[in-house]
Amino acid sequence: MAALDPMDASTSRPLEVEDAPRRAASADFGTQNSSDGDMRDALDPANQSLGEALKLSYRILQLGVLALVVTFLFSGFQSVEEGFTGVKTLFGEIEGEGIDRQLEPGFHATWPYPVGDIVAVESRRTVRLETEFWPAVKPSAQTAEQQIEGATLTDPLRPGSDGSLLTRDGDLAHAKIEATYAVDDVVELLEVASRERMDSIVKHTLMQATVEAAGALTLAELVDTQRDLLADPIRERANALLQGMHLGVSIVEAKAYERSYPFAVRNRFLEAQAMRENVKAGVERARQAAATQLTSIAGERAYGDLVRLVAEYDNALTAQNIEKADATLLAIGARFESADVGGEAATIINRAKAAQGALEGKLARELRRLQGLAPAYKDNPRQVIRQLWLAAVSDVLSQPYAEVFSVPPSLADFSIQLTSSEKLMQFRRDAQLEAEKRGAEAQGFDNGLYNPSGRQIMIDQAGRRLERDASKGFTR
Repeated sequence: MAALDPMDASTSRPLEVEDAPRRAASADFGTQNSSDGDMRDALDPANQSLGEALKLSYRILQLGVLALVVTFLFSGFQSVEEGFTGVKTLFGEIEGEGIDRQLEPGFHATWPYPVGDIVAVESRRTVRLETEFWPAVKPSAQTAEQQIEGATLTDPLRPGSDGSLLTRDGDLAHAKIEATYAVDDVVELLEVASRERMDSIVKHTLMQATVEAAGALTLAELVDTQRDLLADPIRERANALLQGMHLGVSIVEAKAYERSYPFAVRNRFLEAQAMRENVKAGVERARQAAATQLTSIAGERAYGDLVRLVAEYDNALTAQNIEKADATLLAIGARFESADVGGEAATIINRAKAAQGALEGKLARELRRLQGLAPAYKDNPRQVIRQLWLAAVSDVLSQPYAEVFSVPPSLADFSIQLTSSEKLMQFRRDAQLEAEKRGAEAQGFDNGLYNPSGRQIMIDQAGRRLERDASKGFTR
């Protein structure tokens, strides 16, 4: 039995369903008697809304595609940061000719990725060799000092684990190296190696250069704390190797920032070094004490000249060269009176000058007094002498602690013991103490040193001098 279309106009009657009653229609699209125009009128608003929605979606899609295209095109504009250099690539090949191939820091345009790209590389980088030539850290050692203190001769270095260097004299040493390399030609670098392998290539080059440089030095030269004798040889040898590889980089600075003896012997070396420092400190203290002593004697600068002149004077006396001895003695006196002489010598000289002035004043007064007595002495010498004697007796008896005893002539054959009064005895003791005090204050003035006798006074020639054995004495 053929199926019947309920909307078919040729059907003579509607399809009847006997099994279940029909539900009410939810929409009325017309009957088979409705015309096509009425159907189109009913569907026009829906079609119009759908068409506008499709047009809007298409326009949004066009704008999105346009934005993607613009973003893609502008992704070719990239910047090279300061401290970097780079190149442009087109389908993986470096673009440009000559010096234009290497880019300076700044903003650059290229084809978008993956068609084109900009490969940037740091202009300078630093690499370190921290474990290659250094002993492995032991689990029991928390610090480097603990590792050094725990090293013993019974615990040798293990090849493959502990790094070391072999010196020219066959000893082992340890070092940590730091180097800074610069990219001179980034095009040449990227044609030979990738930027990810730069550090590794430079490290291996430094290792070879360090081994060669250490082999040309002794152990003492390598671990010298004052100079880094490894730095320049490492830099020169590493640059020679890099130049041969045409890598486009060069070492601008290299240094062995830590160098050491093998840890097993470093403890003993540190002890010797500490003793050496103690010796240096002792020598410095002795030098300072000597300078202080020399300054306290005659001044540090004048002391050396005076010692030299005294030695010349002694040699001249030994050689019986009296003229040279006299000239040297005069030079010694002139040097003592120089402005830069200080210390005890300057004090003695100043005291001597003061005593000389006092002596000259005393002699001048005596000379004037004698000149005043000369006419009277010529007329009556006995009278002048008697007056002087009486004046001396008067001076002695006028002293406050003098006592005068008058004894009859008849007692001349008897010994008489007299006791002074307690007051006068105390007065004499006080006067003696005062005299001793003045003598202590003027030490060196009253010991005969500055009171020469007549034969000791020499005019316009050398005065006092040492004996030939330089021990004591006034004359030769």
